[in-house]
Amino acid sequence: MIDNGQNNHNEKVSADQVWLSLLEDLKQTPLEIPETWTKETKAHWDSEELSLVVTVPHDTNEVWLDRRFLPLAKIYFGEEHTEKQLVLQRKGRAGMDDLLVRVQRSVYEEIIEPNKIVPVQIYMFHHWLPVLGASPFWVVTAMRQVSFVSKSEENRVLKSISSRVLAKWSPLSRSQISERLNKKGFSSWFYKKVKEGYEDVAPEFNVWSQIPVAPHHLLWIESFFKQHSGEESAAAILESLLDRTGEIRRVKPGELDLPSSCSKQRRTLLDVVAEYYPGNISQAVSDLIIQLEHQITRPNLAVTIPHYFFHKYMGELNSNEAALIWYLRSLYKEDDSNVVKFTGYMPIKTALGCGNRTPQRLIEKCSLSQEEGSERTWDPHYQPEKLLGNWLSVVYLNDYEKGLAREYEIKIRATEPVHEDDKRYYNRQIERNMSSSQTGKEGDSELAQNRTGVAQNRTEGDRVEQSPEILPDSKVAQNRTGVAQNQQGDAHNKPGLAQNNSGDSRISGHYNNSTTNKSLTDSFNDSLIPPLPIINDPDLSTDIPVVGVGEINLEKLLGFGSYKHNEKKKIIDLIEIEPELFLAWIIRNHITEAKFPVRLAVKNIQEGNETEDQYLELAKLGWGITAQLSSVSENDLSMWELGLDDDYEDQEELIQVYKKLSKPARKELKKMRETNYSQLFENVKTEKREG
Repeated sequence: MIDNGQNNHNEKVSADQVWLSLLEDLKQTPLEIPETWTKETKAHWDSEELSLVVTVPHDTNEVWLDRRFLPLAKIYFGEEHTEKQLVLQRKGRAGMDDLLVRVQRSVYEEIIEPNKIVPVQIYMFHHWLPVLGASPFWVVTAMRQVSFVSKSEENRVLKSISSRVLAKWSPLSRSQISERLNKKGFSSWFYKKVKEGYEDVAPEFNVWSQIPVAPHHLLWIESFFKQHSGEESAAAILESLLDRTGEIRRVKPGELDLPSSCSKQRRTLLDVVAEYYPGNISQAVSDLIIQLEHQITRPNLAVTIPHYFFHKYMGELNSNEAALIWYLRSLYKEDDSNVVKFTGYMPIKTALGCGNRTPQRLIEKCSLSQEEGSERTWDPHYQPEKLLGNWLSVVYLNDYEKGLAREYEIKIRATEPVHEDDKRYYNRQIERNMSSSQTGKEGDSELAQNRTGVAQNRTEGDRVEQSPEILPDSKVAQNRTGVAQNQQGDAHNKPGLAQNNSGDSRISGHYNNSTTNKSLTDSFNDSLIPPLPIINDPDLSTDIPVVGVGEINLEKLLGFGSYKHNEKKKIIDLIEIEPELFLAWIIRNHITEAKFPVRLAVKNIQEGNETEDQYLELAKLGWGITAQLSSVSENDLSMWELGLDDDYEDQEELIQVYKKLSKPARKELKKMRETNYSQLFENVKTEKREG
C-alpha cells in the first residue's frame, strides 16, 4: 500500500489509487471480494481529504458489507492512514440520502459543538428544583459550573464569582442574579458568601462540591435514626439505610412537612449522624456515609446541557421555560420515547416549584391540535415566534370540562435548534459540502479552516427518512444520563472524555456510575462498526454454551456481601429471575471499582435498574467465559482482532466468541483484566454443573 497516506493530499495521490491499493490487500483475506469491484467501485476524498469516500454497487449484500468487509477494511486502511476515515456509500439515490444525513450531521455538530457540555445531575432536577424554584436553581447550577472548572480535591471551593460571569450560565440578568445571591433560603446548602465585593472585585463564595441530600430525604433519614439510635450502632443503621435507598428516593418534595429552620442552615448526613452519635466518627462509618450520599444523589447520573443552549437560548427563555425543557428531558425513558403524559397541571407545578398559574401558561405556549400534533416535525432552525414551542409540543387528549383535570402529552425535542445567528452559515455549509462531496473536488479553504474534522457525534434531529438500502442509523442518545462525566471539580465525579456507544443509551438508575458523558449525539464513525450481535442469531451461534448462575455458588457469593442467612434465599430467588442482569451489574461494579460490588449488584436488581448494553452483552456469555476472556492478554486480543489467530488453535472457540463482541463490549472486557473478577469467579464457581 502507499506509505504516509496522511499526506496524500500534498502528493496529489488520487483517491482511486489509494482505494485500489487497499482493495488488492483485502483480496488476500478470506473476504471473497467481487472481481468486478475494480471497475464498479469509485473513490474520492472529501472536501478536507480527511475521509476516503467509496461508492459501492447498489446491490451489495448489506450484512456482508457492514459486518465483514467494513471492519476489516478499516483496520487495513487505518494502518496506512492514521488520521483519516474510510466511508462507504451506495450508488443511486440511497447513497445521496445517506450523504445528506452525514453532511447535515457534521455541519450541525460544527455549530452546536455537542461535546462542550454542562452536566446537571438528575437528582438536582427531580429533588432540588421543586425545593429551590427555577430561578434559584439556575443560580445554583451556574455557581457550580463556574466554581468547578478546575478539578479540586477539596469538598468545597473558595472563589471570587461575579454576577456577570454567572449570567452567562443562567437565564437570569445580572441584576436578578445579584438579588438572588443576597436572599436567604435553600441556596445556602450549595454556596455561602464569605466576603463582600468592592469596586471591581467580585465577592467570594464557598461552593460545596458534593450535591447535598435533599431536605425531605434528610428528614426521613433523621426520623429513622431517631427511631433506632437507642438500639443499634451508627454503622448498623447506615447499613439498613443502604438497603432502603429506593424507599428514600421515592420520598417526593412536599410529602413531608419541613421545619422552617431547614432553609436557614446547611445540613448534611454527617450532621445527622453526629447528632445521634456524638464523638469521633470511625473510618468505617465515614465510608458508609459517603456511600449512602452517593446512592441517594447519584452525582454521576446527569443530563448534559450543551454550552450552545446556555449561550444562545438562555437569553430567549425565562427560568421556568428553561427548567421545564430540561426537567422533561431528564424524564426520558427508552420505552416512553420522547413523549411524556400528564394529568392536570399539579405535576408541573410541583416539579418546577412555581406558582399555580405558571404551568398552564407554559403548556399553552406550545399546545397544538391533535391533528397538528400527529404531523408535527421539528424545524432545524430556531423560530423566535414559537419560543418554548421550539423544544416542546403539547396535545390535549380531552376537552376542557369544569372540575375535570385535562390530560395532555408533551413531545420533547432531542436536539437543539440552530439559532438565527447561525442559520445562513448552516445552510451554506450544507450546500457546499454536498456539492464538494458529489463532485469529489477539493472544497474551498474557508471550509477546511472552519471544520474541526470528521463528525464524531450524531443527532436524531438531523435524521432524514431513509430507504432500506442506506447504512443503518444508530439511535439517538436522548439526554444521556448515563453518566455524565463531570469535568468540574466534584471530587466524586471522575473527569474524562465523552464515550460513544453503538447501542442505545438510557437513563439507568444505577450506582457508582463513573463512566463518561454521553451528549445528545452518537458517533457517525461508530455507526459503521458492526452492530451488537444477537445471541440467538443462528449465523452468530457458537458451540460454547451460554450459562448463568448455575456456574457459581450463589450462597457463597452473597456471603461476600455480608448478607444474613434469612436474607439470602429471597435474594437468590430474585437473582435467578434475571441472572444475566445480575452478572452485568457484577461486571460493571468491578470495572468501576465499586467498594461493595456484590451488594450494589443486588440493590440494582432489587430496584429493577438496568445497565448499559456492553455489560449485558458480556453477561450473556456467562460467568466462566467472561472470566476466561478477561484473563487473555491485550496483545493476544489485538492479534485476534486482526485475524492473526493461527497460533491459538486450543482457544479457537474462545476466539470466535471474542470476535462477535461489539466494540464497546471489547473495550470494557480489556478493563476487566485489571480487576479481581477472575479471582471472584474462581472463589465461587461450582466444581460440577448439572445438566
